[in-house]
Amino acid sequence: MLNLKKTALAVIALGSTAAFAGTMGPVCSAVNVTVPCENTAWDFGGRALYLQPSSNAGLLGQTTLTAQNGSAATIGSNPQWGWGFQLEGSYHYSTGNDFNLNWYHYRKSNSKAFVGPYTATNVVSPLASNTLPSSFTLNSLDATGNTSWDQVNMEFGQHVDFGENKFARFHGGMNFSRVGLNSTLGYSASSTLSAVTSSSVVADTSSSVYNGFGPRAGMDLTYDWGNGLSVYADGALSVLAGTTKNSRTSTQTTTAVFTGISSSSAANVVGELDAKLGVMYTYAMAQGDLSLDLGWVFADYLNALKSTDTNTLAVANTDSSFGIQGLYFGLKWVGNVA
Repeated sequence: MLNLKKTALAVIALGSTAAFAGTMGPVCSAVNVTVPCENTAWDFGGRALYLQPSSNAGLLGQTTLTAQNGSAATIGSNPQWGWGFQLEGSYHYSTGNDFNLNWYHYRKSNSKAFVGPYTATNVVSPLASNTLPSSFTLNSLDATGNTSWDQVNMEFGQHVDFGENKFARFHGGMNFSRVGLNSTLGYSASSTLSAVTSSSVVADTSSSVYNGFGPRAGMDLTYDWGNGLSVYADGALSVLAGTTKNSRTSTQTTTAVFTGISSSSAANVVGELDAKLGVMYTYAMAQGDLSLDLGWVFADYLNALKSTDTNTLAVANTDSSFGIQGLYFGLKWVGNVA
């Protein structure tokens, strides 16, 4: 009797196990995270950049003037689209490791000229102590703005594969950056005060430049669509320690020459963020791979510059960020080392 009970319990237990096993859902398989096989290679590339800067530093302003004859012109150093470039080179070694050096460069100059006469009112000259009459005639005005951006990154990276078509590159290194704004404004004007006509010539130059160096870390993500086509998103963050330098020079000529100069220099820690989003096509060649890519790049430097007062020689203490963004396209060649 005891043996019969044991046999019955064993059958029930076995049947229960079979019943539970039959109700199990699909079994998931984790994707292997791997690194590439050991390889040695070099790559070299270049991109054309078409960028537009932005800043609230008071150096990228503009003014629209209308002359007495009805003609109008916009004067100023407002942000303009301009061409730049990026150069890069990498050494690939071991199991997915690389050393990359890349350089972004942009410089744009914008000039405008206006010929009057134009009757202006309630205008204060750049020298606060030499306020012009409430009404005067502007004979000519010239404005020039210059924007510059250089960023050099030195990175050590590790390539990681997430399955067959998803890849990532984790990287860290150093960033050296220089951003600068410069504007020059010159005008000649005449006014009549107490039946006496006088002429004024004013030249005013303002600049704000930041140089910084610091650590950089980021991640590049790629999804391979197959047939050589892929999309990618790259992002990085830097913390830069450097110096912001400002200067302003103004000269006004009437019956005498008045010249004022002010400058400032201060240590400044700046956060920098840059990102890229693009698409790439890779063509396999006998002596390596040739890649063509197209995308959008963005970089922003938080509180890197100082604002400059528009009416006096004083350099304001207001912080100003500097940003730049735009389109890029280029080629890169990767060749294995035998």
